[in-house]
Amino acid sequence: MRKIIAIASLASLLSATTTFAATPASQYQAAQKSVKYQILQPGSTGDLILRSFSMQSCGATSPKWLAAIYGETRSVQFLETDSAVKCSNPGLGKKVATASINGNIATIVAFCDPANAAQWKSCKTSDIHNYGGYAMWKVPATKKLRGTEIEVLVSGLTYADLLRMARAMKPVGA
Repeated sequence: MRKIIAIASLASLLSATTTFAATPASQYQAAQKSVKYQILQPGSTGDLILRSFSMQSCGATSPKWLAAIYGETRSVQFLETDSAVKCSNPGLGKKVATASINGNIATIVAFCDPANAAQWKSCKTSDIHNYGGYAMWKVPATKKLRGTEIEVLVSGLTYADLLRMARAMKPVGA
């Protein structure tokens, strides 16, 4: 149910988007030019095709945040925002691990059902494949750009897929 709500919420967010150029690389470059925090772009999404790329509003006085969605039934979402601003909520889940993502500590969450006591109690990283989940971490500021909070949210993919895609992210222009 949460996965459906999360997908429906994201779909409604995408109705008011700012669209950039046609190729994924140029979209990320254009996004970087529009914000003062570090944008990272995926290094690998496997066979998943970019379906949506937008800069979302986070209120009149806050910087926009990036939402890129690859795939459909099996999917990955890359959500990035200024680390000083909280613009999104990936949904209720259970913390199942921490992991190092390019030197930063990420919280790993699986979307196990809190209403199902047995499922919630036994929730683990392998449940990410069944229920979806995400990794969330902060990238520190650079000399020229503010820090970034990143969420990599997957559906129909494994914990290993999640880590591989998160660790393959690189700063725009690197």
